[in-house]
Amino acid sequence: MSEDAEKTEAPTARRRSDARKRGQVAKSVELTSVAVLFGMIIVLNSFMHTVIEGVIGYFEHIVRHLDVVNFSQQRFQQDNLFAITTLARILAPILFTALAIGVTINVVQVGPLWATEALKPNFQKLNPLSGLKNFVSMRSFVEVFKNFYKIGICAWITYNSVRESYPKLMVIWRMDLRMAVGIIGELIYSMTLHIVGTMLVLAGLDYAFQRYSLEKQLRMTKEEVKQESKGNEFNPQLKARIRQKQREMSKKRMMDSVPTADVVVTNPTHFAVALKYSPDNSAPIVVAKGVDLLAFKIREIAIDADVPIVENPPLARALYRQVDIGREIPHDLYQAVAEVLAFVYEVNRRRKERARMGITWD
Repeated sequence: MSEDAEKTEAPTARRRSDARKRGQVAKSVELTSVAVLFGMIIVLNSFMHTVIEGVIGYFEHIVRHLDVVNFSQQRFQQDNLFAITTLARILAPILFTALAIGVTINVVQVGPLWATEALKPNFQKLNPLSGLKNFVSMRSFVEVFKNFYKIGICAWITYNSVRESYPKLMVIWRMDLRMAVGIIGELIYSMTLHIVGTMLVLAGLDYAFQRYSLEKQLRMTKEEVKQESKGNEFNPQLKARIRQKQREMSKKRMMDSVPTADVVVTNPTHFAVALKYSPDNSAPIVVAKGVDLLAFKIREIAIDADVPIVENPPLARALYRQVDIGREIPHDLYQAVAEVLAFVYEVNRRRKERARMGITWD
């Protein structure tokens, strides 16, 4: 069985994170190229008048200042500066748009990414055997197909565009400079727009292939998943976070149980133990317990929930040390706890009778 056949498990979150740090992300160069080319076409069409005027102005300047007899180095430098200024004014909006769209499309595809590990030298890439394996891989086949597709599409669209504009191109030498530049610009714009439209299909398929290829490359064997799980189990930081989370959840459940208790036995300041008795159980159960600050919190919740609080230091200490939360009290504490519950039930009974008779507590 081949190695790829054994990799049947989906990549874990850690596997994906490590791959992202190495710069292994699903990114289509074709999609970026098409988006950049489309943006440049739109900007070029919007600034077509500026481009035409710039080109015409440059040629007029050259013709107007053409002086072969009095040609000097200063004149040569001035002409070069004018050419650079004109070219920058024409290309600046186009190049800025290309840069902005290229960065945006890459961020949309992979998100914010700073993969420093991808900058490290990898001498494995210099291995001829690895290069030969990549040469006959599915990825290389897809790249060859894309190149043939792009060459074929560009050649076909160029041929048809030139053929349709052939009558105009044949008489372009008779036109003035502005009209000639306008016709050539319109031809280039139409031809490039058709190329972008057909290349968009290729870009979409390429992006889907890149995602599929990355997912296949990151797949794991069952053994790798098992080893990673073991590694996570013995990670001290992960275990510490899990224990902390468990303690927080346990503490919250314990505090939520205090309002349901029948009585809270206190030290009165250092210990607090909440007890609850149900006929379904053979003995009362400790639903919450704490010491110092936690004991204070339990008493505070009990007061807010109108749960009776009984001071019995020996019993509070014994319950805290001998009984875990959710466990029934031991036999040797039955008598002491029964007396506390009997006292609480009697107080509650008298309170109900007084309430029924309209008498309030002093």
